Amino acid sequence: AIGANVVIGKYEVILESGVSGILAGWFWWLGWLFLLILAKPLRASGASSIPEFLLIRYGERTQNIGSVCVLAATISMTAAQFLAIGNILEAVGFCGRETGVWIGAFIIILFTVFSGLWGVAITDTFQSVFLLIAFGIFFPIVVFRVAGGWGAVMAGHTAEELSFFQGMAPVTMAGWVFYNVFSCGADPVFAQRIFAAKDTKTAVSSQLTACITTFFVTGIICALPALAIPVIFPDLEIGSQFTPKFLLTYMPPVVRGLMMSFLLSMMLTSGDSQLLALTSTITEDIIRPRFKEEQDERKVLWLSRLVCVMAAIVVCLTALYFDKIYQLLKTGGSAYGAGIFIPLLLGCFWKKAKAKAVNIGMLLGLGVSFGFDLFLKIPMGLDLDGVIPGGILCLCTCVIGSIILPDIN
Repeated sequence: AIGANVVIGKYEVILESGVSGILAGWFWWLGWLFLLILAKPLRASGASSIPEFLLIRYGERTQNIGSVCVLAATISMTAAQFLAIGNILEAVGFCGRETGVWIGAFIIILFTVFSGLWGVAITDTFQSVFLLIAFGIFFPIVVFRVAGGWGAVMAGHTAEELSFFQGMAPVTMAGWVFYNVFSCGADPVFAQRIFAAKDTKTAVSSQLTACITTFFVTGIICALPALAIPVIFPDLEIGSQFTPKFLLTYMPPVVRGLMMSFLLSMMLTSGDSQLLALTSTITEDIIRPRFKEEQDERKVLWLSRLVCVMAAIVVCLTALYFDKIYQLLKTGGSAYGAGIFIPLLLGCFWKKAKAKAVNIGMLLGLGVSFGFDLFLKIPMGLDLDGVIPGGILCLCTCVIGSIILPDIN
């Protein structure tokens, strides 16, 4: 839960929208609570991933569509981590953003290929402690001290920027609500932890603890330093470059080195988790089911490593296409959420949900959300997010279709 969006990508939104940018991010934790509600029926299904749950509940076609939805989400979220590394290395003058993206990808590939989920779990555990101390306590205190205190930061903003509801257009805020609830409510990486936990109680209690902790630490405390950007760096236009620039300018060498290592570890922990989920989806849900005979586990492992490398190349190219980290996160996450959240929710709690209606709804949600954002919203600078029409179409199709259509796969 502590990745590029905490003190990198999220700062782009807060710099543009002020306090309302902080509010927009809070709905992400609401989506996480939805996922925890789904934990018991998800584990009871015997599945090991969301696409496999869709296979058990609806059928093979639904699983295939679900796998495509997962790919859309994990490619964009992994690309966001790669782009964040590129922005950091560019901000500190180490190399250009494009080169930094490839460097970050290389490091994450090595770690993911040779460690797997066990290595990710170990590093997440240790690094989360350092990250909470470094960016949940130390960093906010230093930023506000440099800025001259809370009063000086508030004085550097207009009343509109300090309002929860005026700094961002209502339709834009609605887009953030839909995106956060839908994408996190069916998050493939968090779901992976739910399926992998030793029992349902552990799955729910551990993630609920993480949900509450990260809301206060990353949702509030870590977000506040972004309000000091106009005071400390008045000419800075890219919010994602604030943290590395601040560390480079105001921290003594030893502390600067430690903080930069912690910052890059954020990208590592989230990047390898996302890349692992992407690799698992391609290998286990798309490639492996195509083979009738049982495969040797060692061959599957080597296949996973090959898929990991190839997928990372696609992710790098995706990262270089976008200018802003939050655009990456929203585009892929919205398409995923619009296509899969409603079918997942109905699959857990509504026995009358039918495969044919769900399949059509998923395709509409995924296609409308992704197409709208990629070809209309971003090029034309629209306020409306594709996840709104995509999610509504998916909901109406799944519910109405399940009532009036026969269940034919």
